Amino acid sequence: MTRLQALAVAAVYTFALGGCVGSNTPQDTGERISERGSQISEYGDAWSAGQSDVEQGERTIEKSDKTIKSARKQREDALEALSSADDKLRIAEAERATAEQRIANGYESMRRAEENYAAVRSGPSAHEDSGPEDE
Repeated sequence: MTRLQALAVAAVYTFALGGCVGSNTPQDTGERISERGSQISEYGDAWSAGQSDVEQGERTIEKSDKTIKSARKQREDALEALSSADDKLRIAEAERATAEQRIANGYESMRRAEENYAAVRSGPSAHEDSGPEDE
């Protein structure tokens, strides 16, 4: 029975019994029992509604606990993935810096080699004239 139905039943009993109370005749035992039954029924309805609220609240708590556990696991996994990505990023950046230095060193070696070659080219010829054989 819903709360609205319970209130409607209580109102009907109240108005029905209210007519009896207004009369000059005292209530007999049946009327008094009926009136108390109506009051007790209201308490029972209120208790049932409270019990329903408790059950719904407990189900919601269970669902929320599962959602919280799942979200915490997802966050933990995401943090692990982030940490792994940060590690990969640091390694890649270090490898890039090493590669850039290697390129710079390579260009420097090439420059020195060109200078040394130019110095050798501008120096005396490796072929010497011996004089008598040319005559």
